[in-house]
Amino acid sequence: MNKKTTQKSSKKTADSESDHAKPIAHQKELKDKLTECEQLLFDSNEKYMRLAAEFDNYRKRTQKEMGDIIEYAGEKVLRNILPILDDFERAMLNHEDDEEPDETLQKGLVMIYKKFTKTLSDMDVKPMETVNQPFNPDLHHAVMAKEVENVDADIVVEEFEKGYLFKKHVLRHAKVVVSK
Repeated sequence: MNKKTTQKSSKKTADSESDHAKPIAHQKELKDKLTECEQLLFDSNEKYMRLAAEFDNYRKRTQKEMGDIIEYAGEKVLRNILPILDDFERAMLNHEDDEEPDETLQKGLVMIYKKFTKTLSDMDVKPMETVNQPFNPDLHHAVMAKEVENVDADIVVEEFEKGYLFKKHVLRHAKVVVSK
């Protein structure tokens, strides 16, 4: 063989080895990329599962807290009313031993009433002013209408049952008589 053929032959061998090495290198590169993507997927899945578990715990804790709030919402009110109940019990016990029972009972009831209205006021419960006010269906419940001289129509002229506001919300509508 001549020198040219030998060079071509060795060049073909080198080229074929190089051509054969390219797919192997490409396969290795793809396998590395696949391994990297699998690790990324695994890490993301782990992070998702941890986040889902944390959210589930948060949801359960929040539901329990809301349940407790609802169940014990009136506790503060009841705690504030108990001293008034104690005063009623003391008034009943002391009433039996008094020389002037009617006068003492009257004074005791007035004291308890004042204490009770102060307790309600401290809890932001306020009575509504209704008599001689314009009728407002958001605040008043009209139980009757009657004609009254020298009074315009739709004015509250009498109150059957007092209405109360708790902060800015109607706790109980006032039952009133309205002029027509």
